[in-house]
Amino acid sequence: MVTLVQAGVPCKWANDSQRLLLEWFDAICKSPSQVYHHALPFCPSSSWLHKYYTVEDLQVVKVVKGIPAEWGMCARTVTYSRVPMAITCWKDTIVVGLTSGDIIMLDGITGSQTAVLSGHTDYVRSLAFLLDGTSLVSGSDDRTTKLWDVQTGGVVKTFHVSGRTSAVT
Repeated sequence: MVTLVQAGVPCKWANDSQRLLLEWFDAICKSPSQVYHHALPFCPSSSWLHKYYTVEDLQVVKVVKGIPAEWGMCARTVTYSRVPMAITCWKDTIVVGLTSGDIIMLDGITGSQTAVLSGHTDYVRSLAFLLDGTSLVSGSDDRTTKLWDVQTGGVVKTFHVSGRTSAVT
């Protein structure tokens, strides 16, 4: 999470606004007016947004029990038409291996898709980042292991395991 600073002092309103948008992105995106009824009432009691909007805008919906004291972890749900078989992450990047053989890269903060790596012809069963996050290794039911350049999305090298009759997991 990025902390915004103005004149050496953290901008509480900006950080709270960013967290509100991340936490309630799907509801706000579908219907922006829902922010007043489905998002603001659930801001943590310590947040600037809760204190500022409680008086005038939160009269319609009142949360009697369950308002957290602080912001929790942001959670997003990403759905696929294909079944995910493997997952790994490095910093704010999440990578998912699918039954189609594709590898989907996601922004870990927003949940948006940043890239699709194509090259496997069967299920991607295993994924791992190298320690510096610049490369990704994938193993597949097509009996290959691929080394990917994360920046370009290209295959650096494909390893064929001779004599192997099962998936690389």
